[in-house]
Amino acid sequence: MENTASALRSTKTINKVSYSFSPGGTGKSAVLAAVTEKNQRTLIRKTSTDTVIVEQPLQITLSWLAQGVVENRVFTITMRTPGHDYLLIIGLLHSEGVIKQLSDIESIKLESDDITGQGGQNEWLVLFNAGVIPDLSSLERYMMSYSSCGLCGTTSLKTLELKTVINLSFVEHKNVLVAHSLLLLSSKMRGQQGLFDKTGGVHGVALFGLECNREQGGAAELPLARSLHQKLNLQHIYEDIGRHNAVDKVIGALLTSNDVQNKSVHGNSAKSSQQARLCLLLVSGRISFEIVQKTIMAGIHVLVGVGAPSDLAIQAAKQFDLTLIGFVSDKGFNVYHGDWRLTNA
Repeated sequence: MENTASALRSTKTINKVSYSFSPGGTGKSAVLAAVTEKNQRTLIRKTSTDTVIVEQPLQITLSWLAQGVVENRVFTITMRTPGHDYLLIIGLLHSEGVIKQLSDIESIKLESDDITGQGGQNEWLVLFNAGVIPDLSSLERYMMSYSSCGLCGTTSLKTLELKTVINLSFVEHKNVLVAHSLLLLSSKMRGQQGLFDKTGGVHGVALFGLECNREQGGAAELPLARSLHQKLNLQHIYEDIGRHNAVDKVIGALLTSNDVQNKSVHGNSAKSSQQARLCLLLVSGRISFEIVQKTIMAGIHVLVGVGAPSDLAIQAAKQFDLTLIGFVSDKGFNVYHGDWRLTNA
């Protein structure tokens, strides 16, 4: 029911007028016909309907108890595609270091003070458990105007370093990811992008978990042997008009899943849940610093993009030893850092 309701709120049917040009029997493309043989082109104009993606503001208000006094603070107002807001909020708060684990939060619920009824789906209140005071050091970031790539420069890297002490470098991950297994990732995600099929106007983000069928015996302990018969399982996929929002939804789904629920993904406490299985995040489009930041904060080891990474994204990946891969397709990809996790076996 939730998925159906989310889908209904995520798209809208509108009217459109389509223009197309016939080549006029010349055999040339419509563009060439329009330019070189104007007297032979034919304009076709028709009215129909189209499905477009919905974009609405999401307001997140934080509420906690400090010295017996209830504190309320608007954390951000961000534009997003409605649906799975609960997961988006969890992923965003974790990515920004506001929470360390899911158990910091008592409840996330819709606010219903809007008398028009229109704000009922767009304003959310996050109530923290007693004794938990949210880290609002990143609040200033959301009070400023910034691009989808986030704040730039060394300040961003320093802030990221202060937010997390997570270690992504595990010897168990050396040569564990078979290179050719990445070639079909884009098609796997694309096959699950229902909103993109309807609108062509959303980004997709998918989380994959690496599983290896290990045989018994000494050879099974070798790094290359561990990569045999491996499979990248699609665990979560979400779509949104904003790539960063889709990433937050995936991270929120990861944090609320049974294997990491109520556990911190920072530092040594993440070792038992994150070390044994390598996780890979796939994003449509380019890879910005903000996407790398969210990936690192979630303890994900490999970030793959259909497009190119920025220089700051590569710098952050090197600092935290995140495997960063761009321009992935069914023909190949580029590794910008962390090639040690891959193998040709």
